[in-house]
Amino acid sequence: MSKVALVLSGGGARGAFQFAAEKYAREVKGYRWDLIAGVSVGALNGAMLAMGKYGRLEDLWANITADQVYTGKMGVWAILKLLFGARSIYGHEPLRELIEREIDLGRIVADLRIGTVSLRTGEYVRFTPSDPGFREALLASTAIPIIWPPVHVPPSHLDMVDGGVRNVSPLGDVLDADPTEVVVINCGPRKPPRSDEPLNNALQIGQHALEIALDEIFTTDVREFVRINRNVQEAAAHGVTLHNDEGKPYRYYQCAIIEPDEPLGDTLDFDRSSIYKRMRAGWEKAREVLG
Repeated sequence: MSKVALVLSGGGARGAFQFAAEKYAREVKGYRWDLIAGVSVGALNGAMLAMGKYGRLEDLWANITADQVYTGKMGVWAILKLLFGARSIYGHEPLRELIEREIDLGRIVADLRIGTVSLRTGEYVRFTPSDPGFREALLASTAIPIIWPPVHVPPSHLDMVDGGVRNVSPLGDVLDADPTEVVVINCGPRKPPRSDEPLNNALQIGQHALEIALDEIFTTDVREFVRINRNVQEAAAHGVTLHNDEGKPYRYYQCAIIEPDEPLGDTLDFDRSSIYKRMRAGWEKAREVLG
């Protein structure tokens, strides 16, 4: 019996690419997701998909603005806030309200898994809709450190942040469910992100440096998955079974990786023209990869 898994990476406003790529896979190629795993914006997109709220997700991306996601501005006051003890540059109350308004746990039909990271332990923590505090965990999964404040997630009430800090492409969250096919949709290419705008202050430099670090985690994650998957296939062709360090046999996964060829801009750039550019890129790249 087939089990198709969808893996959604982080990427902030670049999640518009992810939305459009998934739409192509579902509407044109007929994909149906048995399992969805996501971090950061991938967790939000994944939650909407798991509820079957396809039209509503499209409306959100078509009309999204920065003030629907966060409060505050980058600048001198942001630096002063941090110097005097603020926990982040921006506030995420608008995003919290969006999650409370849109996420109906009773409508989730797919196996959904989202990821956060505990600031206390440094460990990646997986949540499912049946776990207490799922909505808080969903908000925490988007909480890029310094950019947004950590979120207290019950029942432990540990400070949680963006799961992408440890796990930008949450492949591990789906592979242990033994899927027959895996589709990975990432919001960035496997090359260092480029900043086309001048980096005028320490906060902008720090934000861009964090984007580079997160993308590097993703690059390593996906590269290793592709390498092992290819080796397993080649070994099987010669009648050889490969095993991991625990002695368990590796298996081959039918896999498609959809990602842009070039960087898609700032994670906080919710300009309407940028959003539509990313949507077009996502649709076209999915068509190129899936046919």
